[in-house]
Amino acid sequence: MITNIGLNLKRIVLLIIVTFSISFAVFGQYGNLDQYRAELGVMGGASFYIGDANPTKLFNRSGPAFGILARYNLNPRYALKLSIMRGEVAGDTRDYPNKFPMDQYASFKRTFYDAGLNIEFNFVDYGLPSYKYGNKWFSPYIFIGAGITATHDDLNDMNQLNFNFPFGVGVKFKVLYRFNAGLEWSLHTLFVDNFDVVDENSQLLDNPYGFKGTSKLKNNDRYSIAKAFVSIDLFKRKHCKR
Repeated sequence: MITNIGLNLKRIVLLIIVTFSISFAVFGQYGNLDQYRAELGVMGGASFYIGDANPTKLFNRSGPAFGILARYNLNPRYALKLSIMRGEVAGDTRDYPNKFPMDQYASFKRTFYDAGLNIEFNFVDYGLPSYKYGNKWFSPYIFIGAGITATHDDLNDMNQLNFNFPFGVGVKFKVLYRFNAGLEWSLHTLFVDNFDVVDENSQLLDNPYGFKGTSKLKNNDRYSIAKAFVSIDLFKRKHCKR
């Protein structure tokens, strides 16, 4: 019994020594870690539509969304991000008590592609603390930019491109030295009211009340995307000697 206890204690001590040795070896490399200029990653989440067939409900009839991102880190506070996503949205006026002219109703389902260029602002200096004093592994951020939405109109059998105005919020953090992960929400305002017009079942949704003289921005369609992302750092910067 005593022999077994002694043997187990030796194993535990050996395990502790090995663990600490590995830990010191790993954390000792922090002073030599590199900072990187850019990131490449993937995104995935859900997209939903806001318009005549869904004026208020978040994630109503949402669909899958996924894509890729490329980010160029200008400095620890600012970054440029290019993203390309594929998403699905849907809507049905019968989900709401609103009355349309002549008690008509409409529904639609659409696949879209979104490409956007955004500038991000981190609320704290984001990056490796070992590269620059004051850098943080974790940061919330906001972003704004410009985008293009590509869709196919089955009603007229034609492809359409529309500009959109994206903005949103997110949070990101460093994991495993060169890897980043985060969560992000974006709202994309279109400059048209027919994003929800796909076929004959949805023609009603293009200005259904015939409003004139009102702000086009107020009457335009929107879509939103909530997603998670992971990315890997690329293109080393020269290490800052301290």
